[in-house]
Amino acid sequence: MFALLRSFLLMASLSLLALAADITGDWKADLQTPQGVVQVSYSFKQQGEALTGTWQAAQSPIVQISDGKVTGNRVSFVVKIEAANMVFAHDGEINGDEIRFTMKPSGEFPGSTVTAKKVK
Repeated sequence: MFALLRSFLLMASLSLLALAADITGDWKADLQTPQGVVQVSYSFKQQGEALTGTWQAAQSPIVQISDGKVTGNRVSFVVKIEAANMVFAHDGEINGDEIRFTMKPSGEFPGSTVTAKKVK
């Protein structure tokens, strides 16, 4: 009986991993800043739970993301803009072709929520 239960739990765990979202690709969002709305571009590459990629606001330089992770329908990563001494920690929920991010405050940026949409 224990072996059957263990097998069931293993299959259920593997099923959950198979359901994890894959957000590899390009995404765009409109970010409300103290200076107005700015278009933000994300380019993600996901391998399992590991997430790498880039972030770019408007015509600013492209910045590498760090500490990227996808677990189920949750995603998190950090954008560090060294020149402006700002760190944008992102925490998001994936829902199909949309990700709703919460960005923590940094410097003069008060923090925000933003919805990114996958570029098709």
